[in-house]
Amino acid sequence: MKLSIVENGKRRESSIDFSRFAKEIKKNSWKILLAGVIAGAIAYPLISMMTSMYVSTATVLIKAQPDNVSPFPQVEGYDSTRSGYYETQYALMQSRIVLEQAVRNLKLDENPDFNGVKSDSKDANTAENQQQRVDHALKTMLKNLTISSVRTTHLASISYESSSPKLAAEIANGVAQTFINYTAEQKHQNTQKARESNLQRMDELQKQIAEQKQAIDEYLKNEGLLTFRGVDGFETEQLSIVTNRLADATQRRVAAQSQYNEVRQNAGKSLNDVISLPAISNHAQIQDLRIALIQAKRSLYELRKSYGPKHTKILEAQAQVQAIEDQTYSVLGELETGLRQQYQAALADENNYQQQLNQQKEVFQKLGTKRDGYNTLKLALDKTEDSYKTLYQRTQEQSLSGNYADADAVLYDPAVPADRPSKPNKSLLLVMVVMLALAFSIMYIIVKAAMDSTINNLSQMKKRLNLEPLGEIRRYKGMGNRAQIRDVIANNPLNADIIHSIRTRIMLDNRQLQTIAVTSADHGEGRTLLANLLANSFSFDQKTLLIDLDFFNKDGLSSELAKPSASGVAELIRGEGTLESMSVKVNENLDFLPRGTSTVSSLLMLSSENIEHVIRELRSRYQRIIIDVAAVNQSQDSQLISRVTDGLIFVLKAGAAPADHITQALDKIETNQSVVIGAVINQVVDRNLETKEGLRSLNLQTNELMNGTGHL
Repeated sequence: MKLSIVENGKRRESSIDFSRFAKEIKKNSWKILLAGVIAGAIAYPLISMMTSMYVSTATVLIKAQPDNVSPFPQVEGYDSTRSGYYETQYALMQSRIVLEQAVRNLKLDENPDFNGVKSDSKDANTAENQQQRVDHALKTMLKNLTISSVRTTHLASISYESSSPKLAAEIANGVAQTFINYTAEQKHQNTQKARESNLQRMDELQKQIAEQKQAIDEYLKNEGLLTFRGVDGFETEQLSIVTNRLADATQRRVAAQSQYNEVRQNAGKSLNDVISLPAISNHAQIQDLRIALIQAKRSLYELRKSYGPKHTKILEAQAQVQAIEDQTYSVLGELETGLRQQYQAALADENNYQQQLNQQKEVFQKLGTKRDGYNTLKLALDKTEDSYKTLYQRTQEQSLSGNYADADAVLYDPAVPADRPSKPNKSLLLVMVVMLALAFSIMYIIVKAAMDSTINNLSQMKKRLNLEPLGEIRRYKGMGNRAQIRDVIANNPLNADIIHSIRTRIMLDNRQLQTIAVTSADHGEGRTLLANLLANSFSFDQKTLLIDLDFFNKDGLSSELAKPSASGVAELIRGEGTLESMSVKVNENLDFLPRGTSTVSSLLMLSSENIEHVIRELRSRYQRIIIDVAAVNQSQDSQLISRVTDGLIFVLKAGAAPADHITQALDKIETNQSVVIGAVINQVVDRNLETKEGLRSLNLQTNELMNGTGHL
């Protein structure tokens, strides 16, 4: 049970209703619109008096590479891919030297609006104040001048703001053109300086070239060198010839050695193995002997089929085979001797060429020092000549391209006088003021609605309190007391359906709800009215008893349905009378039991065991018992009476108390393990009605008022 109480508390705390904000905004829409109209009416004359300012913008394109007006490279070449190049150009555009020159070109130092000197001043044109006027004009211009780069492009925007659109365009274009002229002038000056420096350097290189040529001639003469394909061309040619011949001799020696070693390694093997070697098998005599040996062996084989081993023909054939083999061995010996001689000749040839190569290497190595000396002198001469050629070409290019020095930027889009002021945008400003007023109004309504945690309809009760909604009772305007409201509801079938729907919800509940207590968080929320109406509804077909157990309020059911001094529950608990003598007959199926006169505290009386015996007796006589109990925040009577009841109906007044206040009252009830059947919200305004019965009752009243057939 405690766990369920905690879970219910969490659900109540976490429930958030956003729909009420929309409803509040809709309900107060006329107030929001009125706030916007008032704000616009106040702001319009103030905005109309504001001075209009015009902005003109000139766009400058920073070149990614120099123009190809001349085929020759410029002195100030640049690489646009380097980090910071364009930032440098933007910074140079805003430098003092450029802006000060722009002031002079535009003659702003002579304009009284910029130089700070009155036109009728005697010292206006003196030389002493000229620089001061320029500085003052520069400061004045900088206040309204904006230079910025266009992101991810090579463009820069120069904007000027002024009350005169023509002046704004002139200053924006003037600053841009001054920057362009400044970069072009800087290039022209640098080109002239570079050309003069190159001419001086060329004279020095001519003298150096003549001296280096003379030094090379003297070196060749002293060392006795020839310049045939360079100083080492002849020796290189000789070394190449000997190297090629040595390579051929080495190849011949390796081949001869390979054949000779192959024959020597197979000397002890059988004749057939030896003559099958590649180095021997291709010899002409060996091939003839192999053929003859094969034929002799074949003849011997054929003769053995016909004759015995001692026959003359067999012996002759064997002798012939032996003779051929002996001849083969003799030829093999000669071949081995020939291969050895061939190998020794190839080896001698290889050694001879190796000796010649060693001699050529010694000569070439001795020539290396002389060659290095010559190459050093020749390299220095070549470098000097290359430098002279480069300087000569560059000087000629500078002479031709000096008059075509182009700027690093171009005025891509000149500024023009603006047709409309840039600020203030009076229409937009007026709209913004109105929208801001509307936004503040909406925010105020939302904050106000957010701070309002009261329960106004069944949906809010379900979301914020997590209570089962049993029904709602309309607010009936013009009703002076509870009896009038009761009669209006009970005497009209459509109005009575509001209570009958609550009765139906209780009867459809699966729990046994014979004895039901009705309570609320505070006094005056409508629990007594609900108890009376609900008892009347149950009495339609059930024997019903209505009990007044509210000992704190004198204007309860006892004052309405019985005499003020009538005996009731208090006397019945004390055993001072019988139910028949104390009950009041309301109708055929409905009896009322007053509270009576209590001589002790209600807490003591309701906590006694006699109350259980009394309720048990009443259960045996009535099908339904409705008990009106004092409010939870007035006493603990509702907690005590829950011991003898089957359930409790909680009544709350719409918009009367915040949700946390009602939650505290519910926690007190649930702490004592009381069964809360559900809740009924009372005095619901017409726009918050949600049940079908409540809406039908509202429609009934509306139709009666429109037709003039009745009134409440």
